[in-house]
Amino acid sequence: MKNKLLSVCTISAASLLVASFAWAKPPFPTPPKGGLPQCKADLAVCNSDLGLAQAETVACQNNLTTCEDTLAAIEPEILVIDGAMPRRSPGSASGSLDTVEANCTADPSGNGWQGATATLKVKQKGAGSTVEIEVEDAVPNTVFDVWLRIKGEPGFNDAGSPLTGGGSTPLAPGTELDALNAISPWVDPAGASSSVNSLTTDVDGNSSFTVDLDFPVVGGAYPFQKASGERPGQEASPNVPTAIVDPRTGNGGPYLIRVVSHCTDQVIHGLSPATREAWFQYP
Repeated sequence: MKNKLLSVCTISAASLLVASFAWAKPPFPTPPKGGLPQCKADLAVCNSDLGLAQAETVACQNNLTTCEDTLAAIEPEILVIDGAMPRRSPGSASGSLDTVEANCTADPSGNGWQGATATLKVKQKGAGSTVEIEVEDAVPNTVFDVWLRIKGEPGFNDAGSPLTGGGSTPLAPGTELDALNAISPWVDPAGASSSVNSLTTDVDGNSSFTVDLDFPVVGGAYPFQKASGERPGQEASPNVPTAIVDPRTGNGGPYLIRVVSHCTDQVIHGLSPATREAWFQYP
């Protein structure tokens, strides 16, 4: 079984590479046998626990990385979300029980910044995503960060993030988890002025945020296996890929993506949302 899988991995990667030369521009024809469909199947099989020897696993992964890279190059980018991120209602408390009205600079209009708006675009291609968020008319000169929901209704990811036990994780590539851990309160209580999942509004309360991710946001799983550290006390929780919550699909959770501010200290705290104020969320 092991030799057969290794052979299939190699053949699939090679055949997809050959096939891709003929796919110079869309529309792409049906992939030949052993091409695109086999690549997708092998990616799933190679990442499963089949008891492969370490050297075989590495060889298989290397071949499939080539296959996956080719797949990403030829697959079209798909816009899966394009819509508004509604402003939270007046007085809405965050998970730290803080509110915009209590912590942030007062809105000159007296409306608690309810006129602020945000839009969200999520594009997916292959095994990755690009997320774009535009914020307008929020509190000026303020640090915000963006979070992805992991914990859903009872029975769906009850343990939350394997790194922290929290219900959400920073909207960041899995490759950035160690950097985020390094500015978390259990490592560096001072935090940082910015991070890969942060944005800062200008004097008019406007800001743009873009991040390229190494996982699909919609219908995907967060790659916690790419982290080498975690919050003290979470060592017993294995760092494994964890399904992303999407309220639209019935697995619960209050949101898919949320934007929060840090009005009290203007600091990002890595894997911890810390003291924050909830502004926008999708859906």
